[in-house]
Amino acid sequence: MLDGESESVCITDMQRNFFTALALACLVFWSAGCVNTEKGDLKFGMPGRDTIVSRYEAPYDRVKTAALAVLKRNGTLVGDDLIKKVLEARIDNASVFIGLDDSEPKITKISVQVRRGAVADIDLASELQKQIYGELITH
Repeated sequence: MLDGESESVCITDMQRNFFTALALACLVFWSAGCVNTEKGDLKFGMPGRDTIVSRYEAPYDRVKTAALAVLKRNGTLVGDDLIKKVLEARIDNASVFIGLDDSEPKITKISVQVRRGAVADIDLASELQKQIYGELITH
């Protein structure tokens, strides 16, 4: 039979596989999104826990000096926004944002956010938070 009236089983399976792969690719694309940084910017990435917040009973200048020392020791300082009170650095290939808030009297709140590409890196954020605390108690 040369006129091909019946559809091949192989073609149907290939179409099903193609549309399944297409649907999975769309799902991955749509599940990714944008995340807010401490600077207030939007950055492409998968949503996830990427920020550790701590409060210290220390003056703003002392906490900022400790954070600067830790960032310079571990990587490269990229920015120091005095208006938004945000420090930005690069450690290896990770973007680090440290937000400082002195709105409460005698207490400085510090938020350490780390993104490695499009993925959150909570382990590095935790390590930096510990180093900042260590810097505060030793100086």
